[in-house]
Amino acid sequence: MRFSPSKVRTPELELFESLKFGMFIHFGLATFSQDEYADRQADIELYKPTSLDPDQWVHTAKEAGMKYAVLTARHQQGHCLWPSKFTEFSVANSPVQRDVVGEFVAACHKHGVLPGLYYLLGWELKHQSQLDPPRYSEFLINQLAELLSNYGPIFELWLDIPFDLGPNTQEILQKLYEHIKSIQPGCLVMLNCSEWEGESIRRRKATYNFKDIDGPEISIWPADLIDGERTPPPVAGHDPKIEFEGATYYLPMEVCDTIGKYWFHIDGDAPKNTDELVALYQATVGRGANLLLNVPPDRTGRIPQECIDALADLAKSIS
Repeated sequence: MRFSPSKVRTPELELFESLKFGMFIHFGLATFSQDEYADRQADIELYKPTSLDPDQWVHTAKEAGMKYAVLTARHQQGHCLWPSKFTEFSVANSPVQRDVVGEFVAACHKHGVLPGLYYLLGWELKHQSQLDPPRYSEFLINQLAELLSNYGPIFELWLDIPFDLGPNTQEILQKLYEHIKSIQPGCLVMLNCSEWEGESIRRRKATYNFKDIDGPEISIWPADLIDGERTPPPVAGHDPKIEFEGATYYLPMEVCDTIGKYWFHIDGDAPKNTDELVALYQATVGRGANLLLNVPPDRTGRIPQECIDALADLAKSIS
């Protein structure tokens, strides 16, 4: 069966639009290496949260009025926050061996917050450099199957760096989309287009493991949602009816931004002030997009109190 994005506003897309506000949670090995855009592999032994508390993360989101949350199951270091059978580079072999994905999803169910997962496709340090594109794409398929089969319904799957899959990137993206939908048809797929206004399907050159690939530009497609990393919709508002290759699709928009400067918790990074956060919310939700606001836990494994306080002030200002 061939799956494709919807041309009409489905119940799943309508639900997404109604949520308006969610929490992005960047947490993992980069939290401990203090280097979110690393150019070298960090030691798995660095991963030592002292008070790991996914329930606190989701409770904080709930108290701030956020309706869904998206956790970085695997980021650039390749370290998996679940005990994957397809790599030894996971929490199963870390100093703290708890299944963070499992605990996060359970906390979402407890607090009535819809669970989403972030998964990095390209620019990955641990596995991609050791595998050719066909074997690496099979590795991705196997890991995504774990995430979508072992934790119940996942509301949103946020796939990062989708252009870095080699000369057949376009075909691989289609294969990944169909694979995801074959396991969870209701899971909404996001392909990160980076800084983008969200009014068209982005095209760019394909790469593999940071290296350029000869050939024409490829489309960041297929996906159910369209994003703007740190980029709100135009002032006129987001129009989800987007034309692509002779057809019109219904693609709601999500803007991701972070409460401070960095995606992972970096020592000394303070949250934005209330006026800045309110302006971000209004420029996003007020223009017809969802805001996925990143609030990263620190090296204890908890969200710092200053971020909780900033969210509380924001919640009061937009209520």
